[in-house]
Amino acid sequence: MNRVLIIEDETVIRRAVKRLLERHDYVVAEAGSIEEAETEHTPNGFDLIISDVRLPGLPGTEIIKRAAPVPVLIMTSYASIRSAVDAMKMGAVDYISKPFDHEELLMLVDRTIKQDRSQRQQAVLKSEVEKSYPVKGMVGECSAMCDVFNRINKVAPTDATVLILGESGSGKELVARALHEKSHRRQSPFIVFNCAAVPESQVETELFGQTGENETRKGGLLAQASGGTLFMDEVGELPMPAQARLLRVLQGDEYNSGGDRPQLQPDIRIIAATHRDIRKLVQQQTFRSDLYFRLRVVEMTLPPLRDRGADIKALALFLLEKSSRQLNRAPLKLSRTAMDAIRRYHWPGNVRELANTIERAVILCEGDTITPELLSIDHQITTHRQRNEHAGDNLSLEEYFRHFVLENQEHMTETELAKQLGISRKALWERRQRFGIPRDKKGKKS
Repeated sequence: MNRVLIIEDETVIRRAVKRLLERHDYVVAEAGSIEEAETEHTPNGFDLIISDVRLPGLPGTEIIKRAAPVPVLIMTSYASIRSAVDAMKMGAVDYISKPFDHEELLMLVDRTIKQDRSQRQQAVLKSEVEKSYPVKGMVGECSAMCDVFNRINKVAPTDATVLILGESGSGKELVARALHEKSHRRQSPFIVFNCAAVPESQVETELFGQTGENETRKGGLLAQASGGTLFMDEVGELPMPAQARLLRVLQGDEYNSGGDRPQLQPDIRIIAATHRDIRKLVQQQTFRSDLYFRLRVVEMTLPPLRDRGADIKALALFLLEKSSRQLNRAPLKLSRTAMDAIRRYHWPGNVRELANTIERAVILCEGDTITPELLSIDHQITTHRQRNEHAGDNLSLEEYFRHFVLENQEHMTETELAKQLGISRKALWERRQRFGIPRDKKGKKS
């Protein structure tokens, strides 16, 4: 039950408020002055303090700092703006004028206690999360992840452009969001643009906006992200014309956003990411070298899950607790054999694949323990991925694409192929047409 302390020197008013609150299931203590309250009670042990402004001895507002962080609701017979403002400036959560309406007082008391409890819970949760995980939503203690966390903390407060490298599903967007949340731009938009998910003909329109005939200019994502951060995922897929225009933005030049007049450089921070070997793309002249150097002012590389050692167990437990909470399930545990299966698996889809695997197991679990059967880990995918990675060492991008698709399309859907290649289904279809390897109608369907 919620505990309330009333500090009021007029006995009639004090007793009336006490009876009112007790009828609504509050536990109420009373005092006639600040001195009496501190002698007879422990003010910071209450959920709320209601105090008159004018008291014998110390003024009622003195209890605000003495009982912190307990919220204080001020009562005043002087319904002036000045007395209310003074009390609020000193830290009172609200005030009420005497004579007051009973319903109004009850509403204020209930709202204040609920808001304060919610804020305290959020503060505790945030503190625990920050203590356990250096970056919100990211788990890891291996040396590679510690280096990532250190770089995030160093780079986030700046406006430096960052290039994040890592396999698909390794957490590149989480790093980008952490950089944004820890920066001075955190109150401004965080806009995500997946360069591989938009047809080439529409990329420039999405980024820079357009103006149709007799139409007002439609702003692109650069305009939407003004003051904030634009995260460009799969930047290696950006078409050459869009690369040239993005370079002009990064150089601080004016750029044309679709209107008749060039627009000044928007106030944004750009963070880019790719799972591709962008240096090879530069060598093959499919990615501009000057843009590459502009993007990699700071470069961060995320390790694949298979190289993170003991982090895999910590991540599995973290994701299990998270999925259980989100799906309103009682706490679950992983059996020893299930954890062994998780450790042995290659995890070609990295953290994203592990999260999906855990979530599916939580949904299907009927008891309190996750078994290997519920995880449904397909070790055959690991074999194919490893073989193709090895075969791809000396192949061009086109040859690698052909090799991977032709070898795996008999046992993988288009969605699975696209996921393993780190591209969208639409991009997979377009490349099939471009390289002359359309899907065999007898093949496995999506």
